[in-house]
Amino acid sequence: MKTRIYILLFIFPAISLLYLSSCQEAKNLAAFDVSMKLPRQHFTYAPTSLKTTNEVILYSGVVHINLDSVLNANGFSSGIIQNTYFTYLAVTIEQPPDSTFHWLNSMRATVADNQNFQPENQIGSVTNTDANAKTVIVTLNNVNIRPYLTQPGFYVRVYGSLNGPVPAITFGMYLDGSVQFRVEPL
Repeated sequence: MKTRIYILLFIFPAISLLYLSSCQEAKNLAAFDVSMKLPRQHFTYAPTSLKTTNEVILYSGVVHINLDSVLNANGFSSGIIQNTYFTYLAVTIEQPPDSTFHWLNSMRATVADNQNFQPENQIGSVTNTDANAKTVIVTLNNVNIRPYLTQPGFYVRVYGSLNGPVPAITFGMYLDGSVQFRVEPL
């Protein structure tokens, strides 16, 4: 009789544990990735006439992502947004049309939850850019930006390190990016 009780006391927790672990596995199987292209951010950069060894801010702005819209666009009214990563980030010169990034030595991109960038988190960088390039693609660090999505928007900043004088008075540029969300339906 005691043996049956011990067996039952062992079987019930084992079945419960097996059921709960299979539920988590089912949730993981139901989770899916969603890619989203961010709206193109046009901006201008008016260079300094001084040669500086410090970084200059090429771009600083806010990015808005509506998480409810991401879920609804994929047919879900509710869900959990898990890890979120940048999958692409690039800066392109539009104006003057014949300009290139020959004046740029390196570039890095950061995110923050406030416009003062205190603190900021580096999401990627690039060094020794191609002197003939009109577009510089950031090598991303695979940083989870999910903590920054608790507000209606988060801030992105792009810094550049110059390797010489900038030949134009003002550059017209744009920032392209995309992110990938891991969505777990409820």
